[in-house]
Amino acid sequence: MQPDLAAENSMADLAKKYGVTPGTMDYVSLGPGRIVKLPPPPAPVAGARRHRRTAPSALEAALLDTVHRHHLQALAMMDRENVGRHARGMVLAGYAYGLHDPACNIVANCLWYDAVFPASSSQEEELQPMFLSCKAIFRLARRSLVAFITAWAPSLSAEEAISYLSRSHGNLHRAAMLVEREGVSHAMSMDDAFRAAILAARLPSDAAREAQFWFMVNCAPTDDFLAKHGISGHPLAFGSSDLSSDSNASTVILDFVKSAVSNLALTPPTPSSSSLSRGAYRALRIKRHGFKMDQEFCLNIVNLAIEKLFSQFGEPYQIHLLCGQTLLTLPSGSYYHVNFLASREGEPNQLFFAEVRASLKGVDDVTLCCPVALSAGTGGCFACEFKGMKLIHPVQEEFNGQLDHIKDRDPKMVELFKKDPTTGLNVPLFDDYIFFETDQHPEVTAFLEINYSSMSDDQIDLSLLWFGNYLP
Repeated sequence: MQPDLAAENSMADLAKKYGVTPGTMDYVSLGPGRIVKLPPPPAPVAGARRHRRTAPSALEAALLDTVHRHHLQALAMMDRENVGRHARGMVLAGYAYGLHDPACNIVANCLWYDAVFPASSSQEEELQPMFLSCKAIFRLARRSLVAFITAWAPSLSAEEAISYLSRSHGNLHRAAMLVEREGVSHAMSMDDAFRAAILAARLPSDAAREAQFWFMVNCAPTDDFLAKHGISGHPLAFGSSDLSSDSNASTVILDFVKSAVSNLALTPPTPSSSSLSRGAYRALRIKRHGFKMDQEFCLNIVNLAIEKLFSQFGEPYQIHLLCGQTLLTLPSGSYYHVNFLASREGEPNQLFFAEVRASLKGVDDVTLCCPVALSAGTGGCFACEFKGMKLIHPVQEEFNGQLDHIKDRDPKMVELFKKDPTTGLNVPLFDDYIFFETDQHPEVTAFLEINYSSMSDDQIDLSLLWFGNYLP
């Protein structure tokens, strides 16, 4: 299917109408048989480099795994009430950039977004999901850190920036100190670097990007704030060590974010009276329904795992958050692999891994359920990697998928069906639509309108039935 170049100008006008930042969309579908290409974006901010995306190198893949664990650690830092209340901020803005510990940066950015761009009252009841997909969490890990380093030290290539970040275990503060210590030339100010990181993160709107920048450059007096709480030398103040999930870090960060936000002169976005077209609204409803169905199905799997834990330890566990699942079809049978956060009464959150037979008949189908540590390396699962799904697996336990089950097959066929974990991250995910509001998310509005407004109901239904969240 070839791009309809004659429609480029009208698409540019439509993108401009909905406030889409140039560069956030490329090829878009206007329905069966019609794809157009938007004009190229303007030059990037000073010092930032644009790199053609390919499958992650081994070094980048290891870094992404590390940052992925930081995001799960950040989720584990929150209690059950807060992890549901701030799932919205996590999906839309929970990135690891900042000059503190990565997990602290993630929580702070997440809480900042919910404080500055609160959900409308009509959405409050619906905005506490129990599920975040593998893709949503991995997308957070993939964006922004490399953009910061290459903008701050323009002489570094992307691979060199990844090396510095890997040596610092994804801690931007440590990576910046390494760059300086080794005599690499860099900008005097980090303002442009923060702007590059924020742009790479693809926050939901220009208003959010500008507000995030002002939060970054105006929340410097962290040490003074923490000293008032009697925790001078806390890792949040210096970005020098990781927080444990049993600390009161999320409470401290929440107080800090509220204090910092209250001192910023932020202008909230102007409410819009626009509403979605019939086609865009229908697609939105179907995508939201898809997310809720995924959540309900994953919850059924995890409930079996919780029953298994009760039979093993004799104490009930409470589910805090479902952190993604995938279905594996192997010679030995079909299994679900799933991560979830849970805890016993009065104990801190723990991340668990469970493997459950796809028949889902009862607790006997749970072949493994165990806690997994986030501070150390994780067990490899060839089958999950082959499907492009990022889950945390145990190191010292046996589970299905550890062995290379396709080593004797045609390499060309293997390459054809193997999935890159970054596939599908350039379009809104189902998770995004749960938190979508036309006033606050103009780029998702434009995406829905551009792709679905000209379709009939049948075309929309078939498009989503055949391709799911991927466009034809």
